[in-house]
Amino acid sequence: MSAAEWLAVGWVIGGLLVGLPLLRLLALRFGVAPEVARKSVHVLMGLVCAAFPWIFERPLPVWVAAMLVTVLLGLLRIIPCLKRGVGSTLHGVTRLSYGEVLFAPAVASVFQLARADAYLHAIPIGILTIADAAGGLAGTRWGRHQYGSGDGRKTVLGSTVFLVAAFLCTVLPLVVGGRTDLNHALWIGLTLATLAMMAEGIADRGFDNLVIPLLSYFVLQRLLGLEFPALAGFFFAAACLLLLVLCASPWSTLNGGALLGSALLGCACAVVADWRFVLPPMAVFLSHLWSTRRHRLAGVYDHRLDVVLAHAIGCLPWVFLAQRGWLATPTCLAGIAFAMGAQLAFLETVTRLRIITLECNPLRSTLKGWGIAAMPGLVWLWPDGRQLLVPVALSVAVTYLVTLLLQATHGRFHGHERGLRFCKGVLALLGSLPALFYQP
Repeated sequence: MSAAEWLAVGWVIGGLLVGLPLLRLLALRFGVAPEVARKSVHVLMGLVCAAFPWIFERPLPVWVAAMLVTVLLGLLRIIPCLKRGVGSTLHGVTRLSYGEVLFAPAVASVFQLARADAYLHAIPIGILTIADAAGGLAGTRWGRHQYGSGDGRKTVLGSTVFLVAAFLCTVLPLVVGGRTDLNHALWIGLTLATLAMMAEGIADRGFDNLVIPLLSYFVLQRLLGLEFPALAGFFFAAACLLLLVLCASPWSTLNGGALLGSALLGCACAVVADWRFVLPPMAVFLSHLWSTRRHRLAGVYDHRLDVVLAHAIGCLPWVFLAQRGWLATPTCLAGIAFAMGAQLAFLETVTRLRIITLECNPLRSTLKGWGIAAMPGLVWLWPDGRQLLVPVALSVAVTYLVTLLLQATHGRFHGHERGLRFCKGVLALLGSLPALFYQP
């Protein structure tokens, strides 16, 4: 790195070293609550990081600064005297959080992806810091109505304030900076704020510091290249998915955070890749509602976000590959259809194993999974039916064999539900790999 780059890195680290003690003194002087002090640090760091496109010309010095900041914040966490002193500004809250460790790598990742585009960098960082701080403080101070989020709780008021702040963090830079006209900026802001609000609602223990900026970058990059009809369509699709999962909550075993995660997963598939990508996951969700209502399972089980994350393992790699253009969109659509067909087969098998009165039939579960979840994606590829025969046959065979294995070994996972779900997610992704043989 050049001397100018080292100097810029030094100013960033120096600002943090000066800012943390200063904020701690102000917090002690005015009796500021620990959560307010913590969010103040995030806002301070966010304002500095949002200016990186005007400070650094390439990603390397940003990664160096991120590494140094992460080491520094890690020392504040593990050294007792520092944690009680300067680090108390960050660690004054009692809940476990990894946010300060994830913050700097997330910023560096967004800067790397943005490739010197100030809007693609500054807007996600602004949403992460300003909107997250506003929502967190409002929810802590005035929030009453709560919903489950991971191992913690979030408030409806906090999510609403986050939505409004994220909308302003998006619209104002786009309009004032002249990147888009007001009409386009409003629709981009509505869609991005809605998706970022869902991401904030599902992330706990500080993982929102990683999820929010990366999601915001990918969504913003996609939306900036769209015209008005498509922008409006994406917003209404996101709003309808959110409304669907919220209205379906009385018949679902998913808690509030998992329902938000389901809506976010569907929106990410539609916005980041292609609207057809949302159809297989939606089919899985609707099948879940049908089964839980039919067998009256709502209230019997309490499924959290890890259920949705297990499904995301099979979905998001194909969405990412399609978004980056590394694979043809039809190939990725076949991949996500294969993955969701397998997931529904696994879900059907586990449900029947849990309900004693139901007979478990792996072949029936496989056919149901492919008939309900895979077909909504594959139907769009019907002109290439012959080329799909071999990939479909391989994937169906793998799904059937894994379903047999799941039936035989299910009892060994008793007490390890989270591990079982993630294993199903990985197996569904592996079972979808035959889609790579489909080259339209």
